[in-house]
Amino acid sequence: MEENLKKVLRTPEVLLIGVNGVVGGGIFLLPGTVAKLAGNYAIWAYLIAGIIAILIGLSFAEASSMYTKTGGAMVYTEAAMGKTVSFTVGWMSWLTYVAGWAALSNGFVSYLSSLFPSIAPLRTVIIIVVIGLLCILNTFGVKKGSGTIVFFSIAKLIPLLLLIIIGLMHVTGSSTTGVGAIGGHFGQAVLVLIFAYGGFEMAAIPTGEMVNPRKTVSVAVIGTLIGVTLFYMFIQVAASHLDPAIAVAKAPLAAAGKAMFVGGLTVMTIGAVLSIFGTKSGVALAAPRQLYALGRDGGLPRVISAIYPSQQTPVVAIWVTGILVMIAATTGTFNSLVLLNVAARVYEYLAVCVSVVVLRFTARDAERPFRLPFGIVLPVVAAVLCVWLLAQEGGKQLLAALLALVIGLILYTLTRLFQTREPAGDFDS
Repeated sequence: MEENLKKVLRTPEVLLIGVNGVVGGGIFLLPGTVAKLAGNYAIWAYLIAGIIAILIGLSFAEASSMYTKTGGAMVYTEAAMGKTVSFTVGWMSWLTYVAGWAALSNGFVSYLSSLFPSIAPLRTVIIIVVIGLLCILNTFGVKKGSGTIVFFSIAKLIPLLLLIIIGLMHVTGSSTTGVGAIGGHFGQAVLVLIFAYGGFEMAAIPTGEMVNPRKTVSVAVIGTLIGVTLFYMFIQVAASHLDPAIAVAKAPLAAAGKAMFVGGLTVMTIGAVLSIFGTKSGVALAAPRQLYALGRDGGLPRVISAIYPSQQTPVVAIWVTGILVMIAATTGTFNSLVLLNVAARVYEYLAVCVSVVVLRFTARDAERPFRLPFGIVLPVVAAVLCVWLLAQEGGKQLLAALLALVIGLILYTLTRLFQTREPAGDFDS
């Protein structure tokens, strides 16, 4: 079916969408964890994670060059492996949002507490109130204007650029973390960094609104990942120069900011809070619509796609998502939520890499303006690396992700069975 979306997005705009999607709250939260897991080799964890993300991004680029339909990974996997696999990708993508939103909520309170220590005992209340507020705002149709996006982009980039400049000039500090070694934790460091790289696939979703989608997506995805990898490496080095003990800091860049200049702690904390809140706002907008789409398309009960009449917002999906995020955020730790997010995200990445391989055989003659060299070698390598990433996961997170996948498949199966038994007249055309 031909989409009627206005084609207005060019390569620079899509590149900014990708960069803004990747550089979010994660980079304010992970440098300490990476330093703790990888020790003096933390910077190389960023490089390896970046290379893996680039290989996965190349698979996204080839897949996206074959289609102009909006939808991203779900479109590619449906074409390659059918509706059921496509549903699981959409379902796990929603789980990614839920776990990511919950993890960011924990990080949000950690940074606020670094500035106002007295609020630490109110962690649960703050988490519930902020999530509830975002759900209310989305229920009543608050729009994310371009001005808001620009504001949050500047708010997060300015303190990060200051950190890099001052940190690299801080030559008297140590670049080591003083904690950990490469050992068996290096792979886990690479794994958690996928959380910070997540979002590059956002550049592949609005293809129906791009002037030249087949060229634009490939340039935007690859350009985003190369640029962000270098940016992240500079941040880790700078933060380690400023505070060699970031591995034990709850708000790592705030701790580094304290060593920048008088007021640096406040600058970095405000930047982190605005960035994390901006990312949370984006997730609060996108996550319910992912769930809504699954209900609308018949993968889940149609009540999930119920609309608030006066505002035309997916009210059921908003509050189902929000309540689950509240539960996850108040019962899970930041690290466990990040790992659950990554497990769900890597499942989506793996499905896309496999889809590229499958489509090389099932859609051999299809037009591919962006075609990876060396046949299926690169998507196969990317798929193997996705499996390697999953092998770095803890048993609890893998089990939780598997359980979520099984629940999704059960709901999908029951929904499809129910639909086949309903009279044809009960369905919309």
